Amino acid sequence: MKKFTFILLTTIFFSGTSAFAQQDNKLTYFVGVGPAIDGNIGLWGLNFSNELSFKFGKRGSINPSLTFYQSIGSFDNFEDSRLNEDNSSGIFTNATLGYNLLKTKNDFKISVAIGPSFQLGSENALGSIYYDENDVPDYRYRIEKFNRLGITQQITFDWASKNENRVNSAMISMTSFEGYWPWYLMATYRIGFKLK
Repeated sequence: MKKFTFILLTTIFFSGTSAFAQQDNKLTYFVGVGPAIDGNIGLWGLNFSNELSFKFGKRGSINPSLTFYQSIGSFDNFEDSRLNEDNSSGIFTNATLGYNLLKTKNDFKISVAIGPSFQLGSENALGSIYYDENDVPDYRYRIEKFNRLGITQQITFDWASKNENRVNSAMISMTSFEGYWPWYLMATYRIGFKLK
C-alpha cells in the first residue's frame, strides 16, 4: 500500500509539473458542507471540506483537500439513551488525481477522482454491558484512535454560476480504510472560487 501511494503521488506530481510548465492553468478553491455516514458503526453527521483544484491538460486535475467530519447521531434508535452515545470524528487529508468525463456546452461537468486519504480521528462505541449483583447495568465504551492511510474515490458535478468567477459543485466521496468500503460516505455541496 505504501509503495502504491508513493508511486501514485510521484506520478501526480511530475505529470502536473510538466503540464503547468506548458500552459497557463486556472486554480479553483472549493469550500463545502454536507451530510456524512460512518458505515462502520452506523452513524450520521456532517462534513466540512476545503479543496484546491489544479487543472492541467484538457481534462486532468490534481486536488489536495482537507475535510473535517463529526458524527451527530446514530441510525439505531434505542429507548435507553445510554445506548445512543456512539461518536466518531476525523480530519482527512486527501490528494486525488481527477479526470473530467463529460463537459457540455452549458459548462456542466462530471468528473471522477481517486487518491490516497490520511485520517487522524477517533471513535467511541459501546463495547460491553456488565451487571452488578443488583442487576444495575454498567455501560463500558471502547475508544479507538485512528492514524491511518486509506483510499478515497469521488464523483463531482460542476455547473456554472451567475458569477463568472465562481463554480457550483456537488461531490459524492467514498473513503475506505482497512479493507472496509466505504467506511465513510459523504455528499458535499460546494462553492468554487476561481483564483487567477
